[in-house]
Amino acid sequence: MIRSVAPRALTQRITEDAVVFPVYRESKRLSTAAARVDRSLGGAAAAALAAGTFRAARGETRVVSVKRGRRLVHAVLVGLGARARTNAEETADALGSAGRELCSLRVANAAVVVDEATAKDAAVSLDLFVHAVVKGMLLATHDPSLGAGTPPTPRRLTILSDISAKNLAAPIRRARLIADLTARVRDWTNTPGNAMGPKELGDVLAGLCREFGAGCRVWNRKEIERARMGAVLAVGSGSGGEPRFVVAQWNLEKKNLPLICLVGKGVTFDSGGISIKPWEKMHEMKGDMAGAAVVIATLAAAAAEKLPVRVVALVPCVENMPDGRSFRPGDVLTTYSGKTIEVLNTDAEGRLILADAVAYARTQYRPDAIIDVATLTGGVVIALGTRVAGLIGTSEAHIEALRTAADRAGEPVWPLPYDEHYAAMVKGEISDYKNYAGRNASPITGGALVGAFAGDIPWVHIDIAGTAWNDGGGPAYQSRGGTGYGVDLLLRYLEIVAEL
Repeated sequence: MIRSVAPRALTQRITEDAVVFPVYRESKRLSTAAARVDRSLGGAAAAALAAGTFRAARGETRVVSVKRGRRLVHAVLVGLGARARTNAEETADALGSAGRELCSLRVANAAVVVDEATAKDAAVSLDLFVHAVVKGMLLATHDPSLGAGTPPTPRRLTILSDISAKNLAAPIRRARLIADLTARVRDWTNTPGNAMGPKELGDVLAGLCREFGAGCRVWNRKEIERARMGAVLAVGSGSGGEPRFVVAQWNLEKKNLPLICLVGKGVTFDSGGISIKPWEKMHEMKGDMAGAAVVIATLAAAAAEKLPVRVVALVPCVENMPDGRSFRPGDVLTTYSGKTIEVLNTDAEGRLILADAVAYARTQYRPDAIIDVATLTGGVVIALGTRVAGLIGTSEAHIEALRTAADRAGEPVWPLPYDEHYAAMVKGEISDYKNYAGRNASPITGGALVGAFAGDIPWVHIDIAGTAWNDGGGPAYQSRGGTGYGVDLLLRYLEIVAEL
């Protein structure tokens, strides 16, 4: 992935191997600033645009290579699509296509023209536009192979602009932070289950907290037993890898600041347990800990940005495997809260471990809100596909804050209906609750069980089962496998909370 990003004035000589020119669909010519850069390339980009065969649809690219002395320099036109639709999501998608083109050209150093006129015509603010450009290009050049030997990606990116370096600094810095943490979430999500069990997940999450100056403690099995987290213990009972419970915090001592508890599902591999999954696509269940990685990465980002908000991140880490010691359909579990849950399906395990974690957040911290993030249900993929995450919750204010954050981040969400009728569907017959209410409304009832343990604390559940994994066809800045969806979204949400 590109590691170095720096702005430079338009007037300086082009020394990079490639220059990217973002163009709107309605444009017949380059902007004044872009044309000034293009003149050093002999007008190659302007000529390609004037030919009329480049339509500048979002993500469409056209490469023109010119000889400059002994070397080739590539002018890369990339379409932004229609001005009215150039929001954060679509800008990052378009520039992701440019980033992929740079990888195919195998250039070491590249530049992108981000001029004031183009930024002002976008459907978002200048800051959000610049952030999306940099984020899209950086994440498109992330190597998802875990060191398996894919071709090298560009090392440096220069932002050629007539905007002052002072105004570019913040969105560039933030985009680099988001890209770095999103890439780490992708790598952890892609790591095979035999290399990323509950202990290893706890270790890497604690390591990230230490790196960013956040507090973190990882409980072992005995500590989880002492806390009487019966759901976490049950789900992890069939695995050779003992469960862990991660408790991370930022700014917790500053009592005058708002407190948000983030809870992430950390199932390092989900076989379904006794209710075993079909073999097709089961290998993707190494990514069932994406929510855990996202919430800890978000806490690290909040620490890096020094946000005036208190953040606690709680992550139960387990592996759900079939074994003679596994929990069974029909078992009744006693949770941390003392409430009981009847297990009807051991493959509905995420809501069980989240119930313990959410109850712990409620009783130990009494936060202003609890936000849980989980690859929870296949039903949300059927309902919303792989681009949009589902939301349910008890707080309209926090749901609306997350929707605003999603627009700014370019990571879409959509609220699903939720009321007492859905909550009643997870009430138990021989226990307080049951962990499965059937296929009807499954994304809602799956989340409803988690919400039952939030009590009177404002709570929102984000189901990222569709958005956390890319099978192909996702935004151009996403590689196949883990996407890292949610880090930018949650950081934007925390920024909104800090502004209140």
